[in-house]
Amino acid sequence: MKPLPLLVAAAIVAALVLSPLALGAGSISFSSPASSASYKGTQSYSITGAVSPIPTQPDNVFITVKNPSGLTVDAASVSVAQSTGTFTYPTATGGSSNWVTGTYTITAADSFGATGSGSFSYTGASAAPTYNVTQALINIQRNITMIKGSLATLQTDYKGNFSAMSSAMTAMSQQLTSLAGQVTTLSTNLGTVQTDVTNIQGQLTTQASNIATLTTAVQNALSAAQAAQTAATNASNAVSSTQTYVLVVAVLAAITLVLEQRPQLEHRS
Repeated sequence: MKPLPLLVAAAIVAALVLSPLALGAGSISFSSPASSASYKGTQSYSITGAVSPIPTQPDNVFITVKNPSGLTVDAASVSVAQSTGTFTYPTATGGSSNWVTGTYTITAADSFGATGSGSFSYTGASAAPTYNVTQALINIQRNITMIKGSLATLQTDYKGNFSAMSSAMTAMSQQLTSLAGQVTTLSTNLGTVQTDVTNIQGQLTTQASNIATLTTAVQNALSAAQAAQTAATNASNAVSSTQTYVLVVAVLAAITLVLEQRPQLEHRS
């Protein structure tokens, strides 16, 4: 599994790479050379135009010039002015055997998908091409301009990417800190719950012991009650036997007394 900061960085880079697609394609128009322009031999000229709508981010236009056979005779990348959306590419015709007589096509596309095309006519020189100092100087100047534009774009992109990445990493760090605090709190709460559960288990054990003791006491009391009931029954039986004996003795005593007094009564009579 990738570390979270790397995932965040990858998401930021993807957003920066794909952001031009979200802007939608525009169009590129040329103000020069005009479609009716005609050049001959080695001749300086400029390819100028504008991107519509005006880009809100640093932009480059990639220009290609092809001869009537479709061979590329000139190509460059030039910066687009952010305030106006315009661009200029100074160059020159001729300079190689690929510059033949006919209609030349100019195509352009910017970093965000805008495209445009134009054309001009060219008549090749009859003599063999010679080294063109002017063309060489123009090419050097063009390359310097292209390098400057690329460096400026790179610097802008780097600053933007670094700032966005730094903000994302700061936000991620804050989220991780918050998450660590939540984990600590949860751990503390779990410890408290575990202690409460242990206490409850102890209380339940004590209650179970108390219930066992009470059960024993109830059983003992029940046994004592049964013994008392038995003793009471025996005592009741003993009392009944005693009463019967006393009654019998009294009856016998009464009979004896009567028998003893009967001769006396008979003598008196």
